[in-house]
Amino acid sequence: MSLSDTFIRRPVLSTVCSVLILLAGVIALPLLPIENLPDIAPPTIQVNANLPGADALTVESAVTGPLEEQINGAPGMDYITSTSTGEGSSQINVYFKPGTNADIDQVNVLNRVQTATPQLPPQVNAQGVTVQQTSGSYLLVYNLTSTKGQFDGTFLNGLLQLNLVYPLTRADGVGQVNIFGASDPAFRLWVDPLRLARFNLSITDVVNALKSQNVVVIAGSVGGPPSLPTNRSTFPILVNGNLETVGEFEKLILSKGPDGGLIRLGDVGRAEYAFQNFNQAAINAISGYPSVGFGVIQLPGSNAITTADAVDEVLTQFRNSLPPGVVLEKVFDQTDFINASIEGALDALRDAVVLVLLIIFLFLQDWKATAVPALALPIALLGAMVFVKAFGFSINELTLLGIILATGLVVDDAIVVVEAVSARIEAGDPPFVAASNAMKELTGAILATALVLLAVFVPVAFFPGATGVIYRQFALTIVFSIIVSTFNAITGKPLQSALLLGGGKTEPRGWRWTAIGGAFGALYGTLAGGWLLAVVLGLVGAVVGTFLMPIFTAFNKVFDQVARGYAALLQQVIRLRRLVLAALLGGVLLTGAAFVLIPTGFVPTEDQGYGLGIIQLPAQSSIEATMAVADEARRIIAKEPDVVSGELVGGAGFNGGSLNQGIFFFGFKPIEERTSPKQSANAIIGRMNQAFAKIPGAIVLAQAPAAVPGFGAQGGLSFQFNDLSNGGYSPTELAGLAKQLIAKARGTGTFGNLYTQFVSDAPVWRLDVDRDRMASLDIDFSAAMEALGTLTGGSFVNQTYEQQQYRQVYVQADASHRTMIQDLNNLYVSNRSGGLVPLSNVVKARLDSAPPIISHFDLYRTVLIQGVEAAGKSSGQAIDTIAAVFRRLNFANIGSAWSALTRSEVQAGALAILVFALGIVVVYLVLSAQYGSYIDPLIILMTVPLAMLGALMFLVLRGQVNNVYAQVGLVTLIGLAAKNGILIVDLANQRMEQGMSSAEAAMAAACSRLRPILMTAMAALAGFFPLLVASGAGALSQQSLGAVIFGGLLVATVLSLFVVPSFYVLMKQLEASWFPASQATEPVLPSGPAA
Repeated sequence: MSLSDTFIRRPVLSTVCSVLILLAGVIALPLLPIENLPDIAPPTIQVNANLPGADALTVESAVTGPLEEQINGAPGMDYITSTSTGEGSSQINVYFKPGTNADIDQVNVLNRVQTATPQLPPQVNAQGVTVQQTSGSYLLVYNLTSTKGQFDGTFLNGLLQLNLVYPLTRADGVGQVNIFGASDPAFRLWVDPLRLARFNLSITDVVNALKSQNVVVIAGSVGGPPSLPTNRSTFPILVNGNLETVGEFEKLILSKGPDGGLIRLGDVGRAEYAFQNFNQAAINAISGYPSVGFGVIQLPGSNAITTADAVDEVLTQFRNSLPPGVVLEKVFDQTDFINASIEGALDALRDAVVLVLLIIFLFLQDWKATAVPALALPIALLGAMVFVKAFGFSINELTLLGIILATGLVVDDAIVVVEAVSARIEAGDPPFVAASNAMKELTGAILATALVLLAVFVPVAFFPGATGVIYRQFALTIVFSIIVSTFNAITGKPLQSALLLGGGKTEPRGWRWTAIGGAFGALYGTLAGGWLLAVVLGLVGAVVGTFLMPIFTAFNKVFDQVARGYAALLQQVIRLRRLVLAALLGGVLLTGAAFVLIPTGFVPTEDQGYGLGIIQLPAQSSIEATMAVADEARRIIAKEPDVVSGELVGGAGFNGGSLNQGIFFFGFKPIEERTSPKQSANAIIGRMNQAFAKIPGAIVLAQAPAAVPGFGAQGGLSFQFNDLSNGGYSPTELAGLAKQLIAKARGTGTFGNLYTQFVSDAPVWRLDVDRDRMASLDIDFSAAMEALGTLTGGSFVNQTYEQQQYRQVYVQADASHRTMIQDLNNLYVSNRSGGLVPLSNVVKARLDSAPPIISHFDLYRTVLIQGVEAAGKSSGQAIDTIAAVFRRLNFANIGSAWSALTRSEVQAGALAILVFALGIVVVYLVLSAQYGSYIDPLIILMTVPLAMLGALMFLVLRGQVNNVYAQVGLVTLIGLAAKNGILIVDLANQRMEQGMSSAEAAMAAACSRLRPILMTAMAALAGFFPLLVASGAGALSQQSLGAVIFGGLLVATVLSLFVVPSFYVLMKQLEASWFPASQATEPVLPSGPAA
C-alpha cells in the first residue's frame, strides 16, 4: 500500500486538499509587499554633530573622538566609520551585523552618545547630537528649479523648507530628507569690525546683546491662581521676546553712545534671512539654472514602493502650490527600476509557464494528460505564496526568481506520475488500480527527489550575512514550492491521472483544435506584447492547432529513433565503463580548475535608470570655482540625448563634503526606450567620463550607483587604508603611502578607475598666539579665541521662530572683512578693562597645510580608496588585485579593511565553497539514509561536478562571472543533477531485486526512464530559458542565474543518461566483489532476550 492509496480511495479528500492550497495562496498573494530586494544591507545607525566654524582637526579631536570612543564596542557592532569636516560637521556611521534589531541598535548607540555628551564642547550640545537609523543610498532624488532661471537658490530653498520638508519628513517610510544646494533657513547678522571698533564695541558685545534681547519670555498671567476670593477672571500676559524679522534684528540694541543715543546692529552691520551655512550650491543638469534638490533616504525596514507612493502624494500637493515658473523635476526614483524589474521577472514567469506547458503537451500529446502537470503549477506556486507570507518575505527579485525556477521543477513529479499511470492503463490496468500500482513504484523516488532538493536548499537558508539573505529568500521559496508540489504529487496527481486518463486519449483533430490553438496564441500575444503580436501568434497558433497530429507523428518518429540510438549507444558506454570513469575524474578536475579560474563577483550592477558622480578640485578651491567646473560637466551631461534630468551640487560629497568637492546625479530615459547597446547606462557613463577627462584642473567622474540599496550611494570597490600607528604618520605621509598603493594597483590594468578623494595638504593659515603678550594686555585667551571664531567662522548664538518654524541665528563678520589674511588686522578683541586690542598685536599668521576632511575606520585614521574594475574584469578580480598589491608593498603600521558592498562580497566569497560542500554532503547523507546504502548516493551524485562544469562553461561563453546569482544556480544544480540519477538508480534497484544483473537492470531502467527524464528536463529547460535571454531591468541577475541553471541542466541531462547507468554497473560490481556482506540489507537481530 502506498501513501497515495488513501487519497485515491477518497476523491473528495484529495480535491479538498488541492482547493484549500489554491484558496490560501489566492488570499496570501495580494497581502505580500513588493520590493526589489529584501533588506540585505546591515542595520546602520548615524550620529551627527556640528561645531560651527571649526576645522577638521578640531572636529576630529573635540567631537568625533569622544563620540567614537564611547560608541565603539556597542553590542552587535560590525564596524564604525566617521568623517570630520572643515565645515564643522561630524558624522559617524555605526554598522551592525546582519540580523540585529535596528531599533535596539539605535537605543544602544543613543545611550553611549549620551554618556559622551558631557565631554563635547558647549556649542555642540547647544545644537544637539542626532542619532538615527539610516540607509546608505537614496530612494529618490528631485530637483526644484525654474523654467527660465528667474528664481535664485534662496527663493527656491524657501519654498522647499516652508512647504515641503516637514510634510515630506512625516511621510510613511521616510527616514531622512537631505537638501542639496542649500541648507536650513537661518537669520545671519553680518557685522563690520571697523564700524564696531569706532563705537568701541567688539563682536562679544553683539553676541551678548543677542543673547539678552532675543529670548523666549514667560510672562505669567493676571489673576492667575492663587488669587483673591473676589477674583472672577484670568488674563495671560503675552510678551514677544524673540526677534522675528530682518528689520527687528537690525534694531537690536548693542549699546548707548556717548551722546546718549542707542547704537543698533544696523549701525555696525546688517541682518539677512539666509542659510545656516553657505557651503553648497546647485544647478540643474540640463538647463544650468540655479536649483535646490533633495534626496529621500528610506527608513530601514520600510517598503520602497509604499514609501515612494507616500512621497508622491506629498509631492503632488506641493506641485499644486508652486508659483508660476517653478517646476519640480524627478532626477531618479528607484521604484521605477523596482517596478520594471518585477515586471521583467513576471514576464519571464509567464513565458516559463507557457513554454513548460507546450513541452509537456508535445510529449504527452493529450490535453487530459497535460492537464495533470498543468494543474500542478498553480497549486505549487500559489501554495508557496502561503509560506512566503508566513515567513515574512515579500514579492521581490529573489522570490520571483525562485518561483521561476520552481516552474521548471514542480511539474517533474506530476509528469512522472502521469507517465507511469498512462503506461499502466495502456497495459490493461483499470484507472484507479493503475494509479495505485504506479505510486507503489514511484512514491520512494518522489520522496527521495524532494528530500534531495530540500537537503540542498534548507541548510544554505541559515547562512549569515548579506549572502545568507540572498540565499534564504531564494532557496526557501523553492523549498516551499517543492513541499507543496510533493504533497500534491502524492495526494492529488494519482487521482487526477486516473480520472482524466481513464477514458483513453483524445486525438487533437478538427476545427476545434484550430480554434484552441488560435485562442492560445492570441492570449499569449496579448499578454506579451499587445494586439499586433496577438494577431500574429493567434494565426501561428491556429496553424499549429490544425496540424497537431502530423507534428506529433513526426515527433514520435524522431523520438523513437533517438530512443533506439540511445539504447545502442548506452550498451557500448556500459561496456567501456572504466573509460567513462576516467573521463568522469578528468571532468571533476576540470570543474575544480574552472572554479579557480573563472572570475568572481557579488551582485551584477544593473542599469537602474540613473547615474551619479563626483567632482574634485585642488584643495584651496572656492565654492564658486567648484560650480564653474560643475557647469562644464553639466554641458557634457546635457549633450547626452538619453539623459533627461539631473542636478550638480557643489560643496557636497558622498563621504563628507568640502568646498572643493561636488556630486551630481542624472536620470535616463526609461530602459524600454533605450534598446541600443549605445544607450545602456554603462555606455552613457563611459562616454561622459571620456569627455570629463578633458576638463582641466579637476577630477570629474561618473559611475553607476551601488548594485544593492543600502550599501552607500556609490558602487564599485571600497578599500580602507588604515593608519595603525596612532598618529605616527602625518596626514601627508598617510596620503603618500595610499597614493603609492593606488599607482601600483592602477598599473595592473585591472581597474577602469581607482582614486581617493582624501586631501592631506589643503592650504591653511595657522595663527601662532603670543600668550604672554595677551596676558600682559589683560586679554582673556578663551574670550579672544571665541571672538575670532565668531568673526571669521560664524557662531550659532540662539534661535527664533519664523512662521512657527524654528530658525537659528548666527553672527559673523561680513564677507568683505574676511576675504584675505590681511583682514585680521582689522579685527579687534576686548580686554578685561573693556578696551579694544587689534588681533594682529597678539597673533602671527603663517601658511601651513591640513586635511579638510578626516575619515576614521574603527577609530583609526583612514584613506578611503574607491574604484571600478576595467571592462572585461570582475569585481572579484579587482578585490584580489588591490589586496595582493597591498601585501606586496608591506607598509609598516598600515592596516586594511573592506567597507560597504565590497565587505559583503569578500565575506560571500569565503562562504561559497562551504555552501557547495555542505550541499553535496547533506544530499549524500539524505540519499544514504533513503537507500540504506553509501554506494547508491555516489552513483546518483557522480554527474553533479560535470553539471557544474557545464554551468561554468556557459558563464564563460556568455562573458559572465561567478557571482552570487550564479552560485545560487550552482546550488540548485546539485539537486537537479541528482534527480535524473535518482529515477534511474531507484528503478534499477527494483529490477535487480527482480533478478536482473546490474548491467541488465541499468539498461532497463535507463531506457524505461528516458522519456520522463527528457520530458522533465526539457520542461525545466523551457522554464529556465526566459532567464537565459532576459532583457530590460534586472536582466543581468536573471541572465547570471539562467546561464548557470540552463547550461548545467543541459549537460547534466545528457551525461546522466550515460554516466549514471555505466557508473551504476561499475559500482554494483565492485560492491558485490569488495563488500559481499552489504548485500544483506538488514542486520539479523537476536530473537530472544540476552542471557
